[in-house]
Amino acid sequence: MPAFAQFIFWAIVVLALLLYVAWLSSRYYFAERFPDEIHFTRTEDGWRIALSRYRPEAPCNAEPVVLCHGIGANRRNLDLTDELSLAGYLAARGYDVWLIELRGRGFSARPRLFSRFRWDWCFDEYVDQDIPAGLEVVRRVTGADTVHWVGFSTGGMAMYAYLSDPRRSMSVRSAVAIAAPGSFKRQRQYLSGRLIRHARWLRHALLLRVLAPLAGYWHPAPIHIIHNPENLDGRTLRLAMVNVVVNFSRNELLQFSDWIMNDAFRSIDRRRDYRAELQRIETPMLFLAGPRDLIAPPDMVKTVFDAVGSKDKKFVICSRPGGFKVNYGHIDLVLGRNAPEEIYPLVRDWLDAHAREEIIRPADERPPPVQVAARRRPGSDEEQHDITTTYRDLGAGVATAGPSPPTAEASVEAAPGASPAPGSASAEGKAP
Repeated sequence: MPAFAQFIFWAIVVLALLLYVAWLSSRYYFAERFPDEIHFTRTEDGWRIALSRYRPEAPCNAEPVVLCHGIGANRRNLDLTDELSLAGYLAARGYDVWLIELRGRGFSARPRLFSRFRWDWCFDEYVDQDIPAGLEVVRRVTGADTVHWVGFSTGGMAMYAYLSDPRRSMSVRSAVAIAAPGSFKRQRQYLSGRLIRHARWLRHALLLRVLAPLAGYWHPAPIHIIHNPENLDGRTLRLAMVNVVVNFSRNELLQFSDWIMNDAFRSIDRRRDYRAELQRIETPMLFLAGPRDLIAPPDMVKTVFDAVGSKDKKFVICSRPGGFKVNYGHIDLVLGRNAPEEIYPLVRDWLDAHAREEIIRPADERPPPVQVAARRRPGSDEEQHDITTTYRDLGAGVATAGPSPPTAEASVEAAPGASPAPGSASAEGKAP
């Protein structure tokens, strides 16, 4: 047999084996989820958008909550298993939860062979097409005038861009941004914009299914970009690689590469500067960030906290100095082993505090009345960001970070390297 023919033969054999391994992984690590309802709508440009709904058994009379996944992910990003499900956690505590899936993933329309859809959408279409269509369905079905929005990573960034239009912000009562940066200066140290640009033709979801059986048994340095191995066990990582990961769009990666290379947050045609419009946002907002997160470092999230015009906002660094069990990374902010115990309650408390009616929780669901003061070691790798003080609010149980001006209730002042005075607390985090 000629050498070229042998090469073709063995290439086909290897490809067949890889496809078989990917198929086995998708069967073995598949995690079934059963939402109460699935609703569909169409955007103005013709894409089908899906929303999975979890209805509460005992409603708490609050507005519906819309959860939005991150880049390269589907709804399972926030609803992986019974234990690791922000959607299930909130529904069990009385919230009407809706999981929106942006175009190209999950139950929403996806590009297929001979279909009219292509891998050519960008971030701007999430903002201008998918989110308005999804929110309209939620308002129509529930009859609610406003909703709460909880976005992880790109889901939070899309919320920034959506709320920067004052006409749209009236439909969102409050928002939570988890690991959603607004600047990309530091990410350039770990992520190559040029490499991302050239990788836009790669269909990585199949590759990750092939590698899923090996995940969690060793932790090479590049993997640390997306999570802290200390807070994400191997089985969860394998389940996420099979159930959560979806392929990127070509234009989506082109746009993200532009942001990283030029430290920009703008539309793909460069006509709209989303970062410059953050000051228009007046919606109450909670920001969560992890010190081990290299995709959304705390200081890059804090740029958004400082820029938004809302007077009702909080910034939380989920770290050991802040009273958490671990220093959180990126995806472990929603899928980490400690997330149901530490992160989910922060989101719930924020939603409770901003519901249209007062929500009174049973005593066993309230956070313990303890205060944890941050201690920063000069030059510590754990606290490289510019944060004046970190403490736990006695009333809401929510860690709040950032310099705060003196208020009628309390005042907190801390010099670099110093801890807040015992007994100090503040009701709200405000921009400096």
